[in-house]
Amino acid sequence: ATGNGSEGGVMNRAKPTTVRRPSAAAKPSGHPPPGDFIALGSKGQASEAKAASTLLKPAPSGLPSERKRDAAAALSGASALTGLTKRPKLSSTPPLSALGRLAEAAVAEKRAISPSIKEPSVVPIEVLPTVLLDEIEAAELEGNDDRIEGVLCGAVKQLKVTRAKPDSTLYLSLMYLAKIKPNIFATEGVIEALCSLLRRDASINFKAKGNSLVSVLACNLLMAAYEEDENWPEIFVKVYIEDSLGERIWVDSPHCRTFVDNIQTAFNTRMPPKSMLLQGEVGRSGGDLGAGSSPHPSLTEEEDSQTELLIAEEKLSPEQEGQLMPRYDDLAESVEEYVLDMLRDQLNRRQPIDNVSRNLLRLLTSTCGYKEVRLLTVQRLEMWLQNPKLTRPAQDLLMSVCMNCNTHGPEDMDVISHLIKIRLKPKVLLNHYMLCLRELLNAHKDNLGTTIKFVIFNELSNARNPNNMQILYTVLQHSAELAPKFLAMVFQDLLTNKDDYLRASRALLREIIKQTKHEINFQAFCLGLMQERKEPQYLDMEFKERFVVHITDVLAVSMMLGITAQVKEAGIAWDKGEKRNLEVLRAFQNQIAAIQRDAVWWLHTVVPSISKLAPKDYVHCLHKVLFTEQPETYYKWDNWPPESDRNFFLRLCSEVPILEDTLMRILVVGLSRELPLGPADAMELADHLVKRAAAVQADGNAPWTFLWSLSWAPTGDSPHTILLPHPARAREGCQCTSLCPAAASLLCLGCTPSGQAALLSRIVLAPQVQL
Repeated sequence: ATGNGSEGGVMNRAKPTTVRRPSAAAKPSGHPPPGDFIALGSKGQASEAKAASTLLKPAPSGLPSERKRDAAAALSGASALTGLTKRPKLSSTPPLSALGRLAEAAVAEKRAISPSIKEPSVVPIEVLPTVLLDEIEAAELEGNDDRIEGVLCGAVKQLKVTRAKPDSTLYLSLMYLAKIKPNIFATEGVIEALCSLLRRDASINFKAKGNSLVSVLACNLLMAAYEEDENWPEIFVKVYIEDSLGERIWVDSPHCRTFVDNIQTAFNTRMPPKSMLLQGEVGRSGGDLGAGSSPHPSLTEEEDSQTELLIAEEKLSPEQEGQLMPRYDDLAESVEEYVLDMLRDQLNRRQPIDNVSRNLLRLLTSTCGYKEVRLLTVQRLEMWLQNPKLTRPAQDLLMSVCMNCNTHGPEDMDVISHLIKIRLKPKVLLNHYMLCLRELLNAHKDNLGTTIKFVIFNELSNARNPNNMQILYTVLQHSAELAPKFLAMVFQDLLTNKDDYLRASRALLREIIKQTKHEINFQAFCLGLMQERKEPQYLDMEFKERFVVHITDVLAVSMMLGITAQVKEAGIAWDKGEKRNLEVLRAFQNQIAAIQRDAVWWLHTVVPSISKLAPKDYVHCLHKVLFTEQPETYYKWDNWPPESDRNFFLRLCSEVPILEDTLMRILVVGLSRELPLGPADAMELADHLVKRAAAVQADGNAPWTFLWSLSWAPTGDSPHTILLPHPARAREGCQCTSLCPAAASLLCLGCTPSGQAALLSRIVLAPQVQL
């Protein structure tokens, strides 16, 4: 730019001045050479053809008058090619009909109440479209910024008058100016004038043909002017809100996508990809037909060809992606306040449910980055989803709410609570709801535990949602490893209540396993039940002894619930001497053995830190998890398993292998002075477990290897120096040479059969040595 524009420095838009911001690189001024091709769109798109880049290099600013006339003739020729030879009169406007006068009064009233609509601050100077470039060039040479601004405002006024069929020379000239001199559009007066083109003109007869070309042109001119500016004016958000609630002429247009996406950065909304959006009314289909607004007329073939001039690909080019950046960091608070006020006003209006605009739901979809918007929306979502006129945009809104629920603050926890209570019956809606829940779980790592907690509490409430089990099934499929842990934590919470929730917990767990088709990691769930909790409600728990006993009972129920139909069938076949589905049966037996190992670790290390149980209760818990307790203790609470399956289920859970860590820890518990299990009782229990395991087919060493080790007499060392591994410790790369300081070179945790024999015999005979 030349003249005052290059001397004013970077423009400060907070001041009502006409000083223009210089571009990042100085661009020469001039007119296009003669020809019938004008490159359009962003700067990066001009490189699609080599000829285009050659033709569009601007000439030096000092053009002779003959070449200026040739350039004007070229633009006139381009106008003729588009078929728009008839130019409108610029000196007068057509007379208004009665409807037009009413609409003009409505516009005046709207200007009085809307802060985003201002009276023009610059007196427009109207010139013929064919001399627009010459006028801008002359004014710039003179350094007359006011005239440049006035001429541009006059051009905008002409576009406004001829909105239905704009003059091709006029809009092509403006596009050319935006390409080579984008800074001349970056003044307050021109911005106000261009924003006036982005609002629906109420003075136009409702039956007149609609044409989005003028609005698309205004968007691209504004984008060119503000492409390199990180701080955009708030008026862009205001006209965006107005068009979003109106006919969405340019908000949904693919030709304005870059401009719209930059405005939407103000909302910090993570938008669903196009493939996930269900709404079909986008782009030129325009109006909100289901909300009572006037339909947006289709374009004729001639006008459609004009629109194609600004066509853009659905996928952003690398340069367009580079143009996308946060534009409202400095105005974030004021923009949020304005948007929330507008949305509250729309939502709090007294109107029938059927009259809610679908466009309002689309606007909510794009503003779900605000936590207050999510909270306002979720309370009405079920009503909108069940309304046939609003179902499709409501589904998109549900997806946006779930994807943006990413703070896990009090508002988002309230949002999740409302989401869980939504009741849907149609299968299509229910499937989409489950898809949205998956996005909710992806949005924040803590959403998983909160969702499970609210679902379980809702299931136990009087207003139970019939979709609860399907929600849990979806959650367990989504997070197969973590979901059982959070589910176990909820059961722990239930058992800490002052009221006895054991019976309800058993019934709930059975129902969950049944409805989720046994697709749960039982070992992870049981280990979650045994995790030590440090929250105040656990440290100050009133019934700590009852809590431990009830957790033990839930562990036993969980092990029996692992008996699927396939396991049951394999067990029956095994009893008959048939070897069918042995892999399923062996997998179940190994699962029970692993859970019992973890349970013995829990009783050894965690339970003493929770409460000092009475000896009778402690021994009862140990026997119960190992299925050596009296049968009635497993079904006395609710008569489950049923009488027909009781003995069979108990036998399946008891006839399992015994893991090395389980046996070692039982013997160490017997040696402990702090735990109530005595050495003789520990030895008797170990003997019973070994004999029971001997009846099960072993994949490794024969059972007699262990029995032989009991008779091997080692030298005596103190048993209290023995260190035991965590139950989840990997067996690879053994580093367990420090079990006993006196015989570290001899003892090993199961790396070799001889090591097993040596260790077990030392533990068994050590009490005799001490005595």
